[in-house]
Amino acid sequence: MLVYISENVAEKLRELIALKYRKFQKGLLSWEVEQALSHWIALHTKAQRGLIAKAPNPTPNAVQVFYEIKHYLLSKYYEELPAGSTVPDKYLREAIMAVRGSDPRTVKKWLRILSKFHLIKHLGGALWEIAA
Repeated sequence: MLVYISENVAEKLRELIALKYRKFQKGLLSWEVEQALSHWIALHTKAQRGLIAKAPNPTPNAVQVFYEIKHYLLSKYYEELPAGSTVPDKYLREAIMAVRGSDPRTVKKWLRILSKFHLIKHLGGALWEIAA
């Protein structure tokens, strides 16, 4: 089967796979597309309930917030932010405040959550690594 999808959707799918599996290897893209289509069919037909091998995992809220923060950083400071890029603490805190609120407890909470999900990594001092 050959299908055409927009570059934007294809890029988002590849980013999701990289986040979900922490790698991108042969077969993962096909597997995820097949699971997505199976899930879509099951949602729209009662007879197809048995197609899905496992229940799809929803994107965690932390990943959604991470994408919002990354979008803010890209729109304000960077042309691109590939995995492994470093971001000053000041910029990261500013992005969290813009996306989730300026209360210091909120900023601290999101730094902790994003670190827990391995989306960011504190490199020491005032520097963070974008892991995804």
